[in-house]
Amino acid sequence: MRRFIRALIAKITRRPLALSHEEDADGIIAAALYVRRYPNAVVILARPQEIRRDNKLNWFNWFTWDYVADLPCPLKALLRVDHHKTNAPCAIKEFYDPEAPSAAILAIKALGLESDEEALKLVKLSVETDTANISSEEAWLINDAVKGADYNAKVRLVYLLARYGLKALNLKEVKEWARRNKERRERGLKLLENLPLFPFMVLKFKVDLDYSYRGLCIELERRGAEVTCLIVPKSGRYRVYLGSRRNSRYDVSSIAVKLGGGGHKYAAGALIRDLSALYDELKSLTGCRKLKVLIIGEDGLEGVEEV
Repeated sequence: MRRFIRALIAKITRRPLALSHEEDADGIIAAALYVRRYPNAVVILARPQEIRRDNKLNWFNWFTWDYVADLPCPLKALLRVDHHKTNAPCAIKEFYDPEAPSAAILAIKALGLESDEEALKLVKLSVETDTANISSEEAWLINDAVKGADYNAKVRLVYLLARYGLKALNLKEVKEWARRNKERRERGLKLLENLPLFPFMVLKFKVDLDYSYRGLCIELERRGAEVTCLIVPKSGRYRVYLGSRRNSRYDVSSIAVKLGGGGHKYAAGALIRDLSALYDELKSLTGCRKLKVLIIGEDGLEGVEEV
């Protein structure tokens, strides 16, 4: 409701209204670039599954969005920047390239910020984080800050990045958000110490252990896994995190789309009810007749099942 009210006030006061992806650094940076270009803009953050263009009762379809970044298109959008091949172009003006390494790299062109040095630095971080190829301390900081922040903190981070650029990462509150997720990542790394490594790593969690699950996918791939699939229970359904090593031939977004999700070739996800459909798609992608599924409980590895 608060997001709806903020969007409504933006329209009443005639301020630019932006909609961007809430869950990763690329979406946050793409939103920050818009605020850097239009400092009085109002930014609303959302998750891809919340945007339902085919549902007129979905409140995201009630507004005309001046800018949409790293998300599927709501019913009315003037400008959109996106690189998900699962999100078809639909805005009046599109900067859409499924081969682009990040949405922010398209946003900097769409917003005419190519000569802005701070904007260029932010875009570099968006590429590192969105391609799961993080090599700089700043990229880890912004990745962890986004993952460790709640909704209001993420909105604040957008405006801090817009105003201060990379210097925002030195602020005490930003470092605190990053610290939270770094601790989650490090807890996950301890789990991996006792796991066998297979080319196709499927981990089924009995409970949500509040790990950085995408971070686990990246680390497993760094250690040699070709395809990763983490299955986490979420309110009667399963949140599925899919990944593949960048030098592999596997496109995990093809699985995510069939399951009602989306993403990229090397990082995708979905929210599902039927695990058998997921396993069938994984076997089809990898060519395996059977999959080894590692069962993870609160104390770590509890066993390995074949499906």
